[in-house]
Amino acid sequence: MSKQRKVIWISAGGIGIVLLLLLANLYVKNRIEQRLESKVGASDYKDLSVNIFLNKFSVEDLKMEQDRFAGNVDKISVSGISYYKYLFKNEVEIDELELGSPQVSLFPKDTSAKKDSATQKVHIKNFRIEDGSFSKKSAETAAASIYAHIPTAHMRNLKSGMQLSDFNSYDVEMDTVFLKMNSEHYINAGNVSAVNGEVKISDFKIRSFYPRNEFIQKIPYEKDHITLDVKAITLDSLNVGKRKDSLYLRNHEMTISGAELTIYRDKQVRDDPREKALYSKLLREAPLLLNFEKVLVENSEIVYEEQVKPEGGPAIVRFAAVNANINNLHNIRELKAHPKITANADFMQGTPVNIDWTFPVFDPQDKFQISGSFGRLEGEALDPFLVPSMNARARGTVNDVYFNFYGNDDILQGDYRMEYENFKIELLTKEKGKEKSFLSSIANLFVDNNQEPDEGEEQDVKVERNKHRSFWNYAWKGLREGLIDAVGQL
Repeated sequence: MSKQRKVIWISAGGIGIVLLLLLANLYVKNRIEQRLESKVGASDYKDLSVNIFLNKFSVEDLKMEQDRFAGNVDKISVSGISYYKYLFKNEVEIDELELGSPQVSLFPKDTSAKKDSATQKVHIKNFRIEDGSFSKKSAETAAASIYAHIPTAHMRNLKSGMQLSDFNSYDVEMDTVFLKMNSEHYINAGNVSAVNGEVKISDFKIRSFYPRNEFIQKIPYEKDHITLDVKAITLDSLNVGKRKDSLYLRNHEMTISGAELTIYRDKQVRDDPREKALYSKLLREAPLLLNFEKVLVENSEIVYEEQVKPEGGPAIVRFAAVNANINNLHNIRELKAHPKITANADFMQGTPVNIDWTFPVFDPQDKFQISGSFGRLEGEALDPFLVPSMNARARGTVNDVYFNFYGNDDILQGDYRMEYENFKIELLTKEKGKEKSFLSSIANLFVDNNQEPDEGEEQDVKVERNKHRSFWNYAWKGLREGLIDAVGQL
């Protein structure tokens, strides 16, 4: 073959290869367009760029619209597609998939829609999101019930058919997180980061949609107006999976630092007619499964405010410097260890309080045991609660209170002991702060102030539960019964 003919054949072959690659490029581009429309629900996009020479493609200004989701993405970049697996094994394998500024909204699932019977395998080695947002809505025009802005996210080795527990290599950063709890309250979080099971949450808040005066006008019966601020929440090894068709959350140690909880209740609103379950039953019947081996609460505060009368402010009970260890917080039937809570705090104006509390989650009678103590308490410290709620105040000193209660869903009983000296009750007139001396004298006839300091007698306590009230109301009834028996007054 002559040299000239060789050049012609080589040139023709080269041109043929280039044409073949161009045709292949057109074929791949056409297939991508079909997939964007059929699988992603692309309603519009521009600048679809495909380069099989570099094994990359990208699409800009993609708009998506399906029954279950809608949104737009500024740019999608894909590289490292395995053509061999796609053409010969009907599998999709991608080295890198990056979404630039995606904004996606999910809608309720259409249960009447037919499921896609396709079983094509998909493997994405590296999936990245930059400056994205996610929301969940009841309808396209409705307000979001869940929203999160995602500055960055990187997930590795995503595969079709993966279970939640299989997601073990990820690095996700979120801010401006919003979750609607119910019609009265919502959750906000300033920042959430999650790296391979280690989760850090800062500036966590629970707020009501309404101020207190509007809140009580909207609720059908007595409900709590809740305000919660938490500086930091950390989980060291969160694992999210499924078990027996239920969401399953596991973690070794969780820490809640700097929480400030305020609960406001207006007792002038009609009572809640629903029965209140004890904590064992609430865990037992929870819609998800939990296994948190240890939960630590550090340097926190709990304030309970109760509006009893239309005039004046609410009665206030405050626990500051709250620290707690909660072990074996779970609702897994085969686990033998029971939840156990050990806590200490400063009550009102610095009175030390200690509590030990345990309950078997799967006991059908909802048995529990709670014990604890209060240290030295000056009567004046109770004024923020007694004056607004009972139009009374206490004077004198309580040296110590000890209690040990056990019970179930019906009866609480146990022991109570209080040591006090020069303790008296002053009933007040409506004129602010003025003592009603005659009635106060009668009330104090029932207080045994001849008791020697540090020689309190042990009292037997037994009370029935009002099942329309919470566990803490139940425990308070036991403490109140013991107090009445200890000081000998009604």
